[in-house]
Amino acid sequence: MLIEVVTFSVGDGVSGFDRINARYQEDVAYQTPGLARRTVGRGDDGLWVDVRLWSGDDVPTMVGDHNVIEEWNKSVTVVSTAVYRTF
Repeated sequence: MLIEVVTFSVGDGVSGFDRINARYQEDVAYQTPGLARRTVGRGDDGLWVDVRLWSGDDVPTMVGDHNVIEEWNKSVTVVSTAVYRTF
């Protein structure tokens, strides 16, 4: 199992992002094979994290509704991505 942590900022405000993220969860995350769990949280510093637990040994590409993927990618600025292996 892998743990992927994506740290990002949101460009257009929280309320708009909440809608986009809910669609991303339903139309992309739930459609991606190997994704065991995904959760998103916001820190007091304004940065967000997207924590994804993968059931395999590699991080696959997110699949699903291409328009939703594009909208999510346009609404965030990725600061960092880290992958951790469980044992």
